[in-house]
Amino acid sequence: MSLQAQFINFNAKIRLDYNVNSELKDKRDILVDILRNSGKLPGFTVLNQGSYSMHTGVESIDKEYDIDVGLRFDVNKDDYEPMGLKNSICDILENHTVYGSTIKKPCVTVTYKKDGEPAYHVDLVVYTYEDKSDHNSQMYLARGKASTPDEICWEESDPKGLVDYINDAVNAGDDRDQYRRVIRYIKRWKNLKFDSNGHAEPASIGITLIAADYFELCFSDDGYDDLSALISLVKKIQSLFTYVGVSDNGRLLYRIKYPMPCELMFKDDTDTFEKMTDSQMTDFKDKTDKFVRDLEAVQNEADEVEQCKKLHKIFGDDFEVPEAKNVSKTQMNYIPSSSASGVL
Repeated sequence: MSLQAQFINFNAKIRLDYNVNSELKDKRDILVDILRNSGKLPGFTVLNQGSYSMHTGVESIDKEYDIDVGLRFDVNKDDYEPMGLKNSICDILENHTVYGSTIKKPCVTVTYKKDGEPAYHVDLVVYTYEDKSDHNSQMYLARGKASTPDEICWEESDPKGLVDYINDAVNAGDDRDQYRRVIRYIKRWKNLKFDSNGHAEPASIGITLIAADYFELCFSDDGYDDLSALISLVKKIQSLFTYVGVSDNGRLLYRIKYPMPCELMFKDDTDTFEKMTDSQMTDFKDKTDKFVRDLEAVQNEADEVEQCKKLHKIFGDDFEVPEAKNVSKTQMNYIPSSSASGVL
């Protein structure tokens, strides 16, 4: 079995298929039906968003699964206060689960339990139109919660444009499959290497947007080469860090500022990594630097079993180490063979 085949097996283990995971899909559909039949809300259409709609979800390691569901209400933004529809949704779903419903800054969250513990949640995101008669007009996200009144607002957003931008970055078919696999590999790495509490973990949307802009298809003599494609993208992330200053204890600090695409209709000067502190961002850089070194060590290793052992250390138990009898013989004077297309 080749190293590429080991990557394909790894992808199959970590890939979160929402259509197969019926619990997640069913909970989403139940909530939507409850809201539609409540008689307390204006009409809306559903837009699946996040990793669900981008097909880049990964199986959870130790935290809840989630689905992001956009509710595009057929109303004008000026006819509602930002908290009006969110409060109504929260009230309707208040007693739906033992955890109730919670208003967060970007959404209303409904959490479900399994085996006595929180297991998954659905994030319901409220959108309205600048002009409900023109569904191509500016959309607005209801942002804020009661405890932070100064942050309550209607924020310019383009949820469908964002989904299309990411999905259309690479042509459909085998090429797009490699693109999505590489994103999943990076997401699994960051889930393992960063604390999920607070904002220490880099936002997945930031990573995914960088992939949409800079991913390169890579091939070997035998076909797709996921290792080379992964190294190429991680090195691009590495190159985006810029020096921003020195901390009080003398540490050099770095950041990536990565806004939403300028051609989309989002609030000006957004930054997908804005919630991370300079120290957290610098930790991100340090871990990315090590990620590059570790991946290059894999690429420079001649023995496939040893390559897989190194990848097992990077990605955890889901990256299996094969028995020596099941792999091809070590290639002497090994030189990695790969090529890349242009940037997509």
